[in-house]
Amino acid sequence: MLLKDSVSKGGILTKKISHISSKNPTVVWNAVLGILELEIPRPNFETWLKSTKAINITEGTLTVSTPSPFAAEMINKRLMGSIKKSIKKLTGEKFNIVITLEGSSTYSAVTSKNKKEKKLTVKRKSNELNPLQTFDSFVECDSNILARSAAIKVSETPGETYNPLYIYSDVGLGKTHLLNAIGNELKRKKYNVIYLSSEKFTNEYIFAIRNGKIDEFQDYFRSCDTLLIDDIQFIGTKPQTQEGFFHIFNHLHMNKKQIVVTGDDPANKISLKSRIQSRLAGGIEVDIQEPKYESKFAILSYKAPNLKNEVIEYLAQYPHKNIRELEGAVNRIKAFAHLTSKEIDIDLVQESLSGLKQNKNNFSITKKSILSTISNYKGISVDKILSSKKDRSTVAARQLVIFFLKNELGMTTVEIAFFLGGKNHSTVIYALERIDNIIKKDKNFVRETNHIKELIYKRNTVKI
Repeated sequence: MLLKDSVSKGGILTKKISHISSKNPTVVWNAVLGILELEIPRPNFETWLKSTKAINITEGTLTVSTPSPFAAEMINKRLMGSIKKSIKKLTGEKFNIVITLEGSSTYSAVTSKNKKEKKLTVKRKSNELNPLQTFDSFVECDSNILARSAAIKVSETPGETYNPLYIYSDVGLGKTHLLNAIGNELKRKKYNVIYLSSEKFTNEYIFAIRNGKIDEFQDYFRSCDTLLIDDIQFIGTKPQTQEGFFHIFNHLHMNKKQIVVTGDDPANKISLKSRIQSRLAGGIEVDIQEPKYESKFAILSYKAPNLKNEVIEYLAQYPHKNIRELEGAVNRIKAFAHLTSKEIDIDLVQESLSGLKQNKNNFSITKKSILSTISNYKGISVDKILSSKKDRSTVAARQLVIFFLKNELGMTTVEIAFFLGGKNHSTVIYALERIDNIIKKDKNFVRETNHIKELIYKRNTVKI
């Protein structure tokens, strides 16, 4: 793809791009993502678009998959116009865009006529390990050395030393990578490995109950040598799913089968039944910390070896708080360089990341600091905000927390719901829509939210 010219207007880079071939869906969609990453707010891109993949192009229709039904809804409602505009700019053609969900129910696609075929289908779809996420591609540093060492030990002696192994950290620090690395290593050794997210486990469990296939569901999971469950916190508000998970967990553990689970917080702080918390705590818990300068430098040197040393040093000092943000910055820089036909140097890095610099302090902001700031500002205790109380003052404070968690940290509605004590994510959606409507009509409320935002940043200023 070649750039005909670039014009800076009002601080925004406008581009005239020569048309690319519309035959390869992956090429087209990656080019679209490159444009959108520069044009829409970073949290929106990370939340709704980053995990999407092109499926095919047929008769003027581009089919794109996403792992999240809520992301599919948001793309259709809020981002479809930008997507179609970008594709028209790239290809010179108009396309219909179809958003589909990846990883449809592993049971629904299988007929009951062939039980063996069903088990094979379940096994194939549940074990969607990422072959690129191995121990060799995981960069060891001070912030993750304990977690990596424990994961390697599990892959060497599954079911013996650390069982269960529970890995927790904030998002984007590598716990899913380690989970995949364990799975890939054990699969190489011919172990029967089942890997899936707790959300997918929930969907399969519900489907099995509704269709009278709970025995087959349990038999399938109990037959594995190693069970790898990602993001266990998502079953925190689903007691029936927890019950099903507990019995499978218990069976595997009693038979010395390896269990590895990841989550966002220590086991005793997740909204799980006490006996599941106890089982997780009965093995070994390890965490992954935010990377410091030396760690970020090592990671960038591995993941982007073609970048100049001075560029890597600059990025390592930039206050990204997790690996995913580092990778996102590198991808943004590469896309910017590609679209502008410029060499990657410090000037280009600064230009491509300029949209992030306006609020660079947000990298130091945490969900707890937002909660604390609004609690102090509104005079409503943190415990009350996290409770189920519905008096007007508490609800108003809670909705402000939801608003800032979404807009400043880019958290998903499900993540926000869990942070606020396991509330239904529809409550979060309602709060976001309500505040959006108020902002459109009430200038005083806009001034108030701007003031709260200043307080949040003032409390969390970092120096770089």
